[in-house]
Amino acid sequence: MAIGWFMDDEPSPSFPIYTRGNVGEVFPDPVSPLTADHTWHGAGDVGMREFLSRFTIDLDEIDDGHKVMFEIFGGYMFLNLSIARLMGARSSGMTPELVDMGFFGSQSSLPAYVPRPKDDDPAIVARVDGLMFSWMTATEWPAIDEHVVEVDALVAARPDLGTASEAELVARMREMMPVFARVFATHGEVSAAASVTMGAITAMALGLGKPGLDLRIAGGLGGVVSAAPSFAMWDLSRQVASSDELTAAFDAGTDGLHSRLEDLGEPAVDFLAGLDALLAEHGSRGPNEWELRSPAWGTHPDLVLTLVDRMRLSDDSHDPRARHEAARAQADEALAVLRGMVAGDEAQAGTLEIANTASSVFIPARELAKATIVKVIHEARLAALEFGRRLAADGRLAEAGNVFMLRDAELESAMGGELADEATDREATYLSLFDLEPPYWFAGEVPGADAWQGSEAPASTRKIVQGMGGSAGTATGRARIITDPSDPAGLEPGDILVAPITDPSWTPLFVPAAGVVVDVGGTMSHAVIVSRELGIPCVVSATGASTRIPDGAQVRVNGDTGTVTILGD
Repeated sequence: MAIGWFMDDEPSPSFPIYTRGNVGEVFPDPVSPLTADHTWHGAGDVGMREFLSRFTIDLDEIDDGHKVMFEIFGGYMFLNLSIARLMGARSSGMTPELVDMGFFGSQSSLPAYVPRPKDDDPAIVARVDGLMFSWMTATEWPAIDEHVVEVDALVAARPDLGTASEAELVARMREMMPVFARVFATHGEVSAAASVTMGAITAMALGLGKPGLDLRIAGGLGGVVSAAPSFAMWDLSRQVASSDELTAAFDAGTDGLHSRLEDLGEPAVDFLAGLDALLAEHGSRGPNEWELRSPAWGTHPDLVLTLVDRMRLSDDSHDPRARHEAARAQADEALAVLRGMVAGDEAQAGTLEIANTASSVFIPARELAKATIVKVIHEARLAALEFGRRLAADGRLAEAGNVFMLRDAELESAMGGELADEATDREATYLSLFDLEPPYWFAGEVPGADAWQGSEAPASTRKIVQGMGGSAGTATGRARIITDPSDPAGLEPGDILVAPITDPSWTPLFVPAAGVVVDVGGTMSHAVIVSRELGIPCVVSATGASTRIPDGAQVRVNGDTGTVTILGD
């Protein structure tokens, strides 16, 4: 089988190393053509050029015809590791290896960094150091709040898509692209800032012989917007648990549940009002939420009901607010320990205080930036869905969903029915890409077909799966392998959630879980940040854990050491 997609890129000669690390959490599946043009491959590139040109790179270093950070190979989005490492190479206080650890986890197979001509350029080093100093001394970052106001206004001003003309629907999609670019530039900056500020605390803890103390300090920060839906769903789950009528409706299964609840009458009124409020606030979220083609909670409310169904089985000990408060108390204790250890060193004590303040600004800001971007994507999604429905209604597309197989520049031609067959053919090819397993990284040339085939890995005979500690603490429980957040059947309170990747749509599943294990991810991954908020242990970068750990096995998760131990004979 040949590896290729009609819109694949060629690797950059000057920056040849690419990885699925980090980006694979956001785009776990092949990226559709319309999504590519409207997000990272298109408007996202504009945003990254704006940020990185103020930070680590001169744009004349980028090879002609190449994106500055994200490119597509085999239909999958890859991140340019060579460019990401410049943050470590071109600053006074970091290294490329620290960048690897922060963004990509403990993958030992990554090639060594090769120095570049401008790494010692005084102007670039001064530029990078200056921006990093501004992050380290930040007590707020108003840019993200400005984006929130702008995007919320766009959502509020959404036209009636059902009566809009097809040209207006296309215009609405395109209206989102420059907004995406602006917010994405801020997202790039706050992500880098979160890594730098938290990295300073990590380096201090390691230097003082207290590894893992940094993980505890980062717990329970508050204001992490991606955790907010879990709180709302928890409240809904308590309504179900306390109502015989609601419990009976859920016990009958989640298929057709929304309709049964509507037919239930008075016992379901408050529940449905709470569900509507959740969807109004968080309806843009959902599995693989950066992909226009993916369902969102707002378009598929049953996805939310499935998550509530898992939560309702938990007792009050799983209350996410109580767990958050406990995590905050542990963080305060850990911070006090570190403060005591550096009390006699004015410089270290000062660094600790400013880094702690700054990380508490940028870690929530990173999640808020992502949530704001997802709202922008959702506005484009809603317009695209209506546009596709129109084209399919009279045969200009074979199916409404084929609209996502179109490039942005082809939307006008699609109105004339010129691309129906081509979109159908692309859909068939696109779906075949799901059978591929993209390599974690490559250098220079895109690997051949053999490297993409993947295989069903047998359950591990080894007792320990080594990953990287993301959220401190230990937990023991039954491993439950979940590959799709919309199908979490079998996950029970106290289980250890084991997943290949996570994104914010997985967050509600963290509530009943006693611990989380993820195949990929680094110290700034979504799973880590949310686990810290909920005070549950988390191990990331546990390569192949979702295939190596037998479903149902008893396991012990150590979020301090990054180990997952398979118990029993």
